[in-house]
Parts: sequence; C-alpha cells; structure tokens
Amino acid sequence: MQTQEQAKGLTRSSSRSIFPVETRTSPNASTSQRRQLTLHEIESLVVSGATSRREGTKLLTYYTLDVYTGISTPSSKDIDAARTQLNDSEDTRPPAYRVEKTLVDFDNLRQALFNASHLAHTSVSCEFCKEMMLYIDTGDKKFGSSVLQRLVGREKIKRSLQQFVDGVVDILIHFACTEGTPWCSGQVQSHQVVRQFLLPRASDS
Repeated sequence: MQTQEQAKGLTRSSSRSIFPVETRTSPNASTSQRRQLTLHEIESLVVSGATSRREGTKLLTYYTLDVYTGISTPSSKDIDAARTQLNDSEDTRPPAYRVEKTLVDFDNLRQALFNASHLAHTSVSCEFCKEMMLYIDTGDKKFGSSVLQRLVGREKIKRSLQQFVDGVVDILIHFACTEGTPWCSGQVQSHQVVRQFLLPRASDS
C-alpha cells in the first residue's frame, strides 16, 4: 500500500486523477481543437493570478487557475513565479487552458466535497471520506468568508487556494492509486465534483 507521501509524489510528476475534462489544447485554441483531456494528463494546477471585474453592482475578484498538461508543464521555477506574481512572465510556457473562479466558487467546492464524504455513510466512514472531511475541516478553508477577504491580501488568498487545491488532489490520487479498495459513493462523487469544477466555461480563456 502506498504511503500518502508517495501519492503526493505522483501529483508532482506523472498523474493528477482519472476523469475526463473537455477543454482546449491551448488558451487561445479554436472550438475545433477541443478534445477530451483526462486528468491523468494534468501535471500541475497553479493559482496564477487575480483580477477584479464589476458585475452589476458587485465588484468580484476572479482567481485564475492554470492547468498544465504533459505538453505544457512548466519548470519548478515557472510554477514558483506563477504563485508569487499576478501575471505570468512572457517566457513562461502557457498552460493547456485556464479557468477563472471566485472565492465563492472555491468555497462551494469545499462544501460539496465535505457533503459528498459526510453523506456517503450511515455509520462509520471509510478511510477516504474520513481523510477528506478531516482535511477540509482543518484550518481556515472557508474562502467565501467576507472576514477573510477583508483581513488578508490577494497573495495570501492565492497561497491558501493553491494549498487547498493541492491537498484535495493529493487525497484523490492517493486513494485512487490504492489497489484493492472499492470506491464508495463519496469518493466517486468527489471526483465528479472536482471534474465539474475544472470544466472551462465559455467565458474562460
């Protein structure tokens, strides 16, 4: 059986997960270039930037999530730079695609993952659900909190979002790579929730 540290190594090298995401092959690809991208091709998810846009009477901040595949994977230097700058440098290899999410979107993901694990069992939770609920319940992961948005700056929020995304994907892959363990409904639904979260919308570049 793999240890969690071994599983985390997988997320930094060969695989991310096992469900399909329909996407473009580059940020500016045409519709004809859309294809099915499986998350085992994804090698890095990087929260790279933040922009504010007014929608009606509300000013919303969107956080950009760069998705790198095997053909677009940046170096570790590129990833570090993306995590500390609002914009990629000109020589940074472009991601396969990008999605934009608000803090409310991230908070909805957090809540959906918790509910999937919490409601999957009537008595004793499986190891996957216990670990997912423990991770989500540990620390301040309520990204939609207005208090959080007022007290901390964008860079700290970006780091928190990056840690959250990394942690969730690490758990998904660790248990997906554990042979001989059947998937409960909570694990299946958690994969579906993350898949839906990463689907690019028409407004995403």
